[in-house]
Amino acid sequence: MEVPGKKLLLKTSAVDTTYCQPCFKDGDNLPADAYCTVCKEFLCSNCASVHKKLKISRSHALLDKFSMPTSMSGDDDEYIEWCEIHPKEFIKYFCPTHQTLNCGHCVVQNHRSCHVDVISDLSQAFKDGPEYCDIDKAIAKLFKDIDKCVSDVEKNKTLIAEMSECEVSKLRRCRDEVNKYFEERENALLGIIDQMKNIDEALLDNLRPKCDNLKTEVEEIKKHLKTQENNTIQLFIKAKRAKQLLEITQTALAEINKKNTIHQYRFNIDSATERLMESNTGLGIVEKEVIDTQNALGMQIESDVDLTELKLIRAASIPVKSPIDTRDCFISSMLLLPMNMLLLADWHNDTLKLVDLQTSSMVSHVSVPGKPWGMCLLPGDRVAVTMETIIQFLETKGQLTLSDSIKVDDDCRGIAHHDGSLIVSYFSGKLQILNMKGGVIRKTEKYMNGQQVLVSPFHLIVARASQTAFVYVSDIEMNTITKLDMNLNFLQTFRDPALKGPMGISVFANQLIICCVKRNNIICINLSSGKMSQLHVEDDVIPDPEYCVYSPLQKKLYVTFNKHGHANHAENSVKVYNAIE
Repeated sequence: MEVPGKKLLLKTSAVDTTYCQPCFKDGDNLPADAYCTVCKEFLCSNCASVHKKLKISRSHALLDKFSMPTSMSGDDDEYIEWCEIHPKEFIKYFCPTHQTLNCGHCVVQNHRSCHVDVISDLSQAFKDGPEYCDIDKAIAKLFKDIDKCVSDVEKNKTLIAEMSECEVSKLRRCRDEVNKYFEERENALLGIIDQMKNIDEALLDNLRPKCDNLKTEVEEIKKHLKTQENNTIQLFIKAKRAKQLLEITQTALAEINKKNTIHQYRFNIDSATERLMESNTGLGIVEKEVIDTQNALGMQIESDVDLTELKLIRAASIPVKSPIDTRDCFISSMLLLPMNMLLLADWHNDTLKLVDLQTSSMVSHVSVPGKPWGMCLLPGDRVAVTMETIIQFLETKGQLTLSDSIKVDDDCRGIAHHDGSLIVSYFSGKLQILNMKGGVIRKTEKYMNGQQVLVSPFHLIVARASQTAFVYVSDIEMNTITKLDMNLNFLQTFRDPALKGPMGISVFANQLIICCVKRNNIICINLSSGKMSQLHVEDDVIPDPEYCVYSPLQKKLYVTFNKHGHANHAENSVKVYNAIE
């Protein structure tokens, strides 16, 4: 004969009546008036009173008869998670259709038509299953993402410190060249720089603790899961809840990444300062803009793109022959300008041409007093262009407009700008650093140890490697790329069989892009590793490439060609290659 209340002590899945468990052991079947959440026992009113008085149990939380569970089976010793909807019931079931954790009441009320699983049955194999494995991987990925965010924050702090130091240094050098009249303006500009720096530092200092908090939360989730790995039921429940917490944490991390932006600002010398002491913009201005640090710590869009991993697919060309041209075009160099514009130097037609990359059309052109070869961007929407024995300055805001020019002592070719100075190469093989009025600050010797170092340095560029600026020069006769420091000291020479006839040299992020006219290819040099690789072109050959630039906005490579001296091979367009990952 079955003894009333016996089900309470049996390890079954049946629903039991709620009797006082201590009294039942003495043979009494008294209804329960309380439930101890620590001892997991139902108690009558007398036992509950004693429970509260005993030193060992007086701190235990008791649920009254209105809050306690309505039933308890033997398996309930393993169920300790309360239902959020029905606080008196334990979670025992999982609905795979709705992906919900349920008590018995939830199942009856909301899941009658569903196939509902008993958690104790599912949990046995859960720890070794793919879902728990995915959660574990998600935690590991989130740790990695958080660490990357922390690293980006630290890099930005370094960047703003270096940027502040660099811009203040330029400001100081400019200040030394003018009289005391500019003292008030100097202090104002220093205040702007300091304000920007403080704003950015305050933002980054605020983001770092948030990253640390997220990391702590994820560590807590992992810790809780680890502590429950021997209790498969509890592990299942904790893991299901952990998925929701991980999603919330991922959303919070995305918000941190979204806010992890700093201002870009630079000090630009105002041209009116040299001519007019009464200018209301005397000494210069500090320009500011926000950098998306997720895309580029180096102030480039998509700066983490490895050009050697892209497939370059030929697309439509951009025609560049204008109605006033008297000869077929020979585009000696190109320069990416703000607002998605591309400036072209047409050597044959003594013309500079402006192309809108968004519409792939030529929108402006201007005749120049010489044959344009190399170009470089200057502060304040200006460009410097080498034209035989002069360097012509050009205003690019709006229409192309010729400005002033300076004379040089030889046939100049490549040109770059750095820190208020011009670096120029010459047909004769020498390099010079000039001030903005044409005065020679420094120059290279033509011969070193009895040998000519540079023979035909037709193109050069200034690029940064590990935050330090260097000059890189292509030499078509020596088949080399030469690296120099900013004092024109020779540091390194790149040689390779694929590097034959290097001409145009441009830079994208930490990668040099070099057109090899004698090898019909384009070479990329990673400035961090020094690794030299060939770009992957659809036909594996780019005939006679003269100059190329990569636009991260358009995700295209623009290439000009050297058909100079080739009969019936006129090239009056810029070829376009789509960059496919």
